[in-house]
Amino acid sequence: MEWLTLISTLSGGVFGVSSTLVVEAVRARREHGHHHVELQRTAYVRYLTALTETEAALQAIALSHSTPIANAAVVEAFRSRHVMAARYELFLVASPSVYSAAHEAYDRLRDMRVAIATTNVVIADDSPDWQAIHTPYDDAFRRLRVVMRESLSLRLGS
Repeated sequence: MEWLTLISTLSGGVFGVSSTLVVEAVRARREHGHHHVELQRTAYVRYLTALTETEAALQAIALSHSTPIANAAVVEAFRSRHVMAARYELFLVASPSVYSAAHEAYDRLRDMRVAIATTNVVIADDSPDWQAIHTPYDDAFRRLRVVMRESLSLRLGS
């Protein structure tokens, strides 16, 4: 009879410890997932902000000078918002589809930078020259936001 009590106590203890370990492992995995989503969200916001501010800096310099503008001034405006640092941060946490869309938006922004430095373009909403260089960036930026939103919703749903 003493053995039965001992075996019951030991098996109850093993079951209790095992269930606690399983619950803790599930909780730790869930917290890790939430932490990763927050890292992604922060990197996404920083990159979108850097793109937006860089675009604004390029437009501001183009509006305040006649184009083409000296390459050094345009590059300075481009670098002033730290878009490359935000891009590197994004690379560390983004899925391949998000990074691909981010790379496309960056390339279209860089095309805008090159056009401002090398061509005579009128910066105005109704200017066909401006639309030719701004619309591809705007489209890429929209696609990037959609892919980022989908990426976050997939992570939250899993």
